Amino acid sequence: MKNKFLLLTWLLAVPLLWGGCDKPLFKPDRSSIAQPNELPPITTTGEGNFACKINGVNWQRCGGGFLQSSILGNWSPNYKIFSLQGLRSCEGFDDAVYINAFIDSIGLYPLEAGQYDDFNLECQDVLDQYFLLETADNWVEILNLDTDDFIVSGTFQCTLVHEGCGDTLFITDGRFDYDWAN
Repeated sequence: MKNKFLLLTWLLAVPLLWGGCDKPLFKPDRSSIAQPNELPPITTTGEGNFACKINGVNWQRCGGGFLQSSILGNWSPNYKIFSLQGLRSCEGFDDAVYINAFIDSIGLYPLEAGQYDDFNLECQDVLDQYFLLETADNWVEILNLDTDDFIVSGTFQCTLVHEGCGDTLFITDGRFDYDWAN
């Protein structure tokens, strides 16, 4: 079941992530919409936020249309599967952060899957992503799960590794506030 879920997530996300040119992973020396000085506040009202720090650098989706920046997610009440991904494709960035967990209410849950994709990296291709370091403290905390208004909000953290790139990514201060009906 877990492998089918990951495959479905991958198949839905990959066409949105085909990207382009040689850019550095993060640009801490310049401010931008995609790398703000501060992360948005933690909210629980369906504001459409998805942000985190990756190795201490602020990361959030940027403005623009669906293909430039989006949050895609779902929660299945029958299977308790929660998946959420934040995408950004602007200002030379083409990357995405994914989290997946089994949840059934407000509370703290271990992440079942987490990924980071950046196809601007020479060492990464469509089949070769950053994945959870299973021995790390990888979690999502659900702060609001409103099944009437279709809002899920919370915080997360995880550690991702990529053997080909030789990198470890520490994702901290993650936050999301998603209205899955819109």
